Amino acid sequence: MCMAAMHGWRRLQNPGLIGARGRIRIFLLMCGAAFTGFLAGCATLPADVPRVASAAIPRSADEELGRIAKQSVPGNTGSAFRPLELSAYSMDARLTLARHAHTSLDLQYYLLQNDVTGHTLLRAVRDAAERGVRVRVLVDDLYTAESDQMLLELAAYPNVEVRIFNPFPAARTFAFTRWAFALDDFARVNHRMHNKMFIADGAFAVAGGRNIADEYFFSSKEGNFVDFDLLTVGDAVPRMAAIFDRYWNSPRVYPLSALEKSVDPPAALRAAFERLTSDALAAYPTPPADQPDLLGFLPLSAEIGHAALKMFSGHIEVFADDPEKVTGRAERGDDETTVTARVTKAIAAARSDLVIGSPYFIPGEPGMASLGIAREHGVHVEVVTNSLASNDEPFASAAYGRYRVAMLKMGVDLFETDSRQLKKDPLIGAALHTSVGRSHSKLIVFDRRVTFVGSMNMDLRSARLNTELGLLVDSPELAEDVLGLAARVVSVGSYRLRLLEPGDHLQWVASHDGTEKTYDSEPDVDFATRLQLFLIFPFISESLL
Repeated sequence: MCMAAMHGWRRLQNPGLIGARGRIRIFLLMCGAAFTGFLAGCATLPADVPRVASAAIPRSADEELGRIAKQSVPGNTGSAFRPLELSAYSMDARLTLARHAHTSLDLQYYLLQNDVTGHTLLRAVRDAAERGVRVRVLVDDLYTAESDQMLLELAAYPNVEVRIFNPFPAARTFAFTRWAFALDDFARVNHRMHNKMFIADGAFAVAGGRNIADEYFFSSKEGNFVDFDLLTVGDAVPRMAAIFDRYWNSPRVYPLSALEKSVDPPAALRAAFERLTSDALAAYPTPPADQPDLLGFLPLSAEIGHAALKMFSGHIEVFADDPEKVTGRAERGDDETTVTARVTKAIAAARSDLVIGSPYFIPGEPGMASLGIAREHGVHVEVVTNSLASNDEPFASAAYGRYRVAMLKMGVDLFETDSRQLKKDPLIGAALHTSVGRSHSKLIVFDRRVTFVGSMNMDLRSARLNTELGLLVDSPELAEDVLGLAARVVSVGSYRLRLLEPGDHLQWVASHDGTEKTYDSEPDVDFATRLQLFLIFPFISESLL
């Protein structure tokens, strides 16, 4: 009962916005709610829900975005893309595409939060719908307790439809009651849709690690994520659109209207949406048109009105988990069709270099085996993940900790990001202010040529429980840019791990103002975090993390 409560609590609120004592308090509430659900009995999803199938609208060279996309792909074959490493430029790309869309906007997100960031994006999407653009919004149900009303109000506009992936059946007003009344159906609701994708006019797509919430766009006062997205045009986009359609038309997806009802008429809902999102009017100003990002790319808003965009070109392999993964078919770890299985094989096949970035790195036996094969072949392997003090998921850090000594003995270089050091970076630190800085990027560079970009973490939850989206991008230019970003995070904001010989004692080495400082235990971890790890972590299955 409490294990079911634990998973609901694991990411109950915005990552990074709740302290350790708050998490313990919520855990106790979850356990109580689980008991309440046990007494109340189980609830079921509505039966015979009408679902009208729809398909992505293909790119048209007669529309602005379609014309620009075509001009931006050399020879009109293959794909073109640019990295979106800065949150302001990543949001600018989404807002620009929404403002220039003429036919369709398709949004698929694990988290679409009811905050200033969510308001800003959805207000731009609403404006597009009022111009006649067809809008389809697909959201996982884990976090919608706080956003259901916002999504209902958005859906009251013409041309907008909202659907929910793998919904909770009842008591949807609060997260803990959702879990309580789904206790009898835990095996189903424990599976979530982790995909993140934004498609405009079938011509442009944005995919990567960012959810739609303040902390993913450096707008949270408590904690913010360093993350990465890819802006894409060309052959990869219709493949991504086909993946969106597969999810949109899946029986695992329910129209929001079948789950949530409102007594208010559409006009009142639209007026409420206008009031709710009014805080977006002063949010996310357009970046200066003449100011390039870290990699030399101008904001999309500065270039969209011109001819071909500045982009890399190359081949992109697009793949995603089947929505039917929620049936549990991958839980034994032997499903070779998953995103994780394909990436794990690519790791084992590397020839010279591997640089892996994952906020939650729990390799498990399959991942360790792939890393071992790579090292046996002489491949240099570097892993960058969050330190325990910087991680919004301390249990995931604790599970990763079980593998550190073995990886170091294998010859893997381990780096853990440190919020205090990140703040010293001239760009990242200025954006973080007093908030905690964390990595959320899901990036792997193979042999300095192929880059994995997507939603997948290197953990068992991504491998076996959640659905994921992945892109393998064959581009030495992109790979070098990503490696440069990784090197920046490693050099200015990370601990380097080492083993103190002889024995298995770990040390964390940090560079402070040009001098090295060595720690013999996990640096900067507060007492409350250590206490909850001591009391709770031994009872949590690694497969849940």
